[in-house]
Amino acid sequence: MSQKEMRVIPKPPAEATVLEPEAGKLALEGQGGDTYRCGACKTRLMDNVGHMEVFHGEPFDAIKCPKCGKYNAVPDDDHHHHH
Repeated sequence: MSQKEMRVIPKPPAEATVLEPEAGKLALEGQGGDTYRCGACKTRLMDNVGHMEVFHGEPFDAIKCPKCGKYNAVPDDDHHHHH
């Protein structure tokens, strides 16, 4: 099980896909082994997700933390695209 900090980013443009979970809810939950936390306040945003859920499920640009309101993106080093 790995814990990963997300990358806090400026507010994305209006056309960006932003997941906005309610307080106490997760943006994404799955069957994988990774937990992603808000880079600012460490609130869990995605729990038990794997590469498939994060990168091959519904595409999104950012997650808005329900606790601190910051926008988080998946860390760059997690984009492992093998072609």
